[in-house]
Amino acid sequence: MKKIFLASLCLLATPFFVSAQLKKADGNSEIKKVQEANKNTSSIQCPFVRTTKVAAINSTTTSDGTFYFSAPDNLSMKYSDGENLIVTADNVSLSVGGKVRTLRAGNRHVEDLSATLLACVKGQISNIEGTLLSAKTSGKNIVFKIKTDLTVGRNKVSTLELAYDKTDLTLVSLNMLEADGSNTLYELKSKTLNKSIDSSVFEHPKQQRKRATK
Repeated sequence: MKKIFLASLCLLATPFFVSAQLKKADGNSEIKKVQEANKNTSSIQCPFVRTTKVAAINSTTTSDGTFYFSAPDNLSMKYSDGENLIVTADNVSLSVGGKVRTLRAGNRHVEDLSATLLACVKGQISNIEGTLLSAKTSGKNIVFKIKTDLTVGRNKVSTLELAYDKTDLTLVSLNMLEADGSNTLYELKSKTLNKSIDSSVFEHPKQQRKRATK
């Protein structure tokens, strides 16, 4: 599970660039609608579920937790099993298996991770690296399908699917699909919007110092 968690973070972290622009998105009315509506979203708090499918070994795993976002750039994903990801303007930290790693937000290993997550949550679809394939209503959501040409290790992300609630236009899900049939899906449930969030959920945990060996 821990390896899958880190692999899914790498899929987000590596491919994107802060200065990226989505191709074939100019003038798209659905993108404009989502981006304008999300300017009024100051915070999101909700349960979330991550489902990871590894096609090569025919394995599917799920994890859950609580998702927090506070504008303009504070994000926290706290998993029920103690794992977490925290993004702020200055730092990004990952906690896995009791170990904590915190890096400056501008560090090349996490800069694209934080920028991409925030772009999705804030509805800034046009800032994502790739080519827009479609933007259409599907049930209660507006779904954007984005073609990518991204290789991370042996994993190739070929498509991103972003779903936004048709009513309030906030993010519902982020699905990363790979060429081999694997995918990682993040789903936000029962969102509470524009309510005050305790700042402690965005505090970075302290890294444990290694004991000196004699």
